[in-house]
Amino acid sequence: MYQMDTVIPFVSAGADNRLKLHEAVTIMMNCCQFQEYQEQEFCRFLRENNLAVFLFSIQIDIFRMPLFREKVTAAVKIYGCKSIYGLRRITIRDEAGNLCLIANATGAFYDLAGGKAIKLDTDNIALKFDEAEKMECLPRKIPMPQMQGIIRPAFTVTPSYQDPNGHLTSSAYFSIASDALPENFIYNRVRLEFKQQAKAGKIILPVTYPVNEKCAIVDLRAGDGTSYAAAEFTAAELILPENFPQD
Repeated sequence: MYQMDTVIPFVSAGADNRLKLHEAVTIMMNCCQFQEYQEQEFCRFLRENNLAVFLFSIQIDIFRMPLFREKVTAAVKIYGCKSIYGLRRITIRDEAGNLCLIANATGAFYDLAGGKAIKLDTDNIALKFDEAEKMECLPRKIPMPQMQGIIRPAFTVTPSYQDPNGHLTSSAYFSIASDALPENFIYNRVRLEFKQQAKAGKIILPVTYPVNEKCAIVDLRAGDGTSYAAAEFTAAELILPENFPQD
């Protein structure tokens, strides 16, 4: 496990004085990166084999968004590998240890030279798995509704939104998708499925599907009609890990 403490700064809070969704994702992704850096043998394995780990899908359950100036602790646990995927559980807690957000993240091992995801032999990788908090994990894939979508204003990917891999930052997908939601839509669970990387100069066209009063889906489309990512926002009945049903 790796954890890091932070204070919610002014620029990360919204008009309601609470942490913005995409800024929460930034905290989570930073925690994952720092955790990866401390696994020196694993990082050396990735470099020597020209591999990377890309976020493939993530589900975030929101119990409470922290407030501006609030002290929080983010933590990440790698709890397993399955086929081409590495599995992480990420949490953000307040000073009292109360859970604010919990996420299940799936990362794909990616062969940079071959340009494709690959399956790794985890027996030859120096990784220690943790036992993760319980969480209701929904499927990775988000089905598109069979209904007419609402086209939202286009978003152009500029260099300032790129990460060191030359891709649109993970948190930006959440920012674009949440801005495309119906007005006053309330949610506490978000799922995002990544399908292809958006690079500088590309145009993202959000298409919103207001499925019902408790669910909205946003398809972040490319110019050719394919999808960069799909995001599902729902008002769900969440269960705290300590109250999760026993296996």
